[in-house]
Amino acid sequence: MLNAIGLLEVRGLVVGIEAADAMLKSASVRLLRQALTNPALVSLVVEGDLAACRAALDAGAAVALRANALVSRKEIGRPEDDTAYLLDTLLAEPSPPPPTACASAPAVVAEEPIEVPEGLLPLLAQHKHGCSASEVSAAFEVPVEVARDWLEQLCVSGKLRKRGSRYRRAGGSAT
Repeated sequence: MLNAIGLLEVRGLVVGIEAADAMLKSASVRLLRQALTNPALVSLVVEGDLAACRAALDAGAAVALRANALVSRKEIGRPEDDTAYLLDTLLAEPSPPPPTACASAPAVVAEEPIEVPEGLLPLLAQHKHGCSASEVSAAFEVPVEVARDWLEQLCVSGKLRKRGSRYRRAGGSAT
């Protein structure tokens, strides 16, 4: 159960960072959450005893007022468990979108399977975020179309997955 929470909402990421810094330096509180509630608003939630939360909110609000970016502030002493649950739910980190499957257009089926070079999978494993077809093309000195065919074939076989224009090992492992 939380002793007290302080809520501060400001306009702008830079002001939010500066306000959080001032809040944490001015009182014995810890930052529970920070969230971008929309592209312009930053919500900060601190936890501590009631006096510390009030002091922290005073410091954070002063920073935000100097920049004319204060939206709202509120301290809640001894919040109910449901209030803490509400905070967790409303300010939870959004889950990342699921990775998309390989190209949604039907793949051209070749008469013979294309031979993929042995060094392609180790090359992709070296790069945390995978490689694009043009990077594979440059590494193997082949046309981009050939590199793309190799990568698509590995996607179809389940060895790779595609996210945006980058191909990476299935399962996200870098090894």
